[in-house]
Amino acid sequence: MSARGAAALAAGVGLAAAVAGLLLRDRLPPGAAAGFALGGVLAALGAVSWILAAERGSRRPQSFLLLVGLGILGRLVVYGATLIYVALLTRIDPLWTAGSLLGFHVLLMMLEVRFALHGLKGPGAKEEVS
Repeated sequence: MSARGAAALAAGVGLAAAVAGLLLRDRLPPGAAAGFALGGVLAALGAVSWILAAERGSRRPQSFLLLVGLGILGRLVVYGATLIYVALLTRIDPLWTAGSLLGFHVLLMMLEVRFALHGLKGPGAKEEVS
């Protein structure tokens, strides 16, 4: 799977979360649909940015670990700041936001790990012989 394909799939998951949040807003408690959509979109943006950074870092092995580490730290900062903002300054349900962030993060982490294991192999990569 290419970086563009994996990033497009992650973006599609985020878009689907936003659409589902819009469609479910009448069936969920007030603020829950917005929290669901916000969590899904933020998790998708985090996945897209990590996939693109990992692909770029794979071309320069010296910067790969730096980009991955900054990606993890960046996600922690963005997710934490979003949850604080939602809890203190909006009517969006923080529990739905946190649950959606966690759920979509785990879902998209599977895509990221698959991309890291299969997509980062370059044309000159050797297969291990067992």
